[in-house]
Amino acid sequence: MSSLHTFLSEDYFFMLGLKKLFSSHPFGSDYFIVDVETTSRSQVEQCSFLNKKVYAFISNDFDYYALCHLENVIFIDRRSEMSEVLYCLSINHTHFNYRVKSKLSERENDVLTCLQEGLDTREIGLRLGVNIKNIYASRARLMNKMHVGNRIYLYRNIVRQ
Repeated sequence: MSSLHTFLSEDYFFMLGLKKLFSSHPFGSDYFIVDVETTSRSQVEQCSFLNKKVYAFISNDFDYYALCHLENVIFIDRRSEMSEVLYCLSINHTHFNYRVKSKLSERENDVLTCLQEGLDTREIGLRLGVNIKNIYASRARLMNKMHVGNRIYLYRNIVRQ
């Protein structure tokens, strides 16, 4: 696979910057660079299953929590300085990671996973074996931690992935 195929993004300026960076600093060919903001979660998952390292540029915690279960994925904040990106690519290990702004509890993470699967509140309660009021409370804490004002914005971010 040529280096042109290792970059996945619909953002022209993002691609232009990465091509410029990689033309002056070759990093090998055993990786994918993915702009999660402009690609689908399934594309990132497909890349991670090809036994190549995936450098996923993300800009929010929604993307992180949607993809953190994947192996061979290194998350880089899309707003990182060029020197940080170069450092991450050159050290070549998975300990460099996106800094999550709000850590989710196990229950909040379970609720988010269920929401990503398209389950409604009743189905989430049945799956997790908890009262619907507990689901509402977990969802409210999730919205607060993700800095979204209402359920519509929460669901819009989940569906975007």
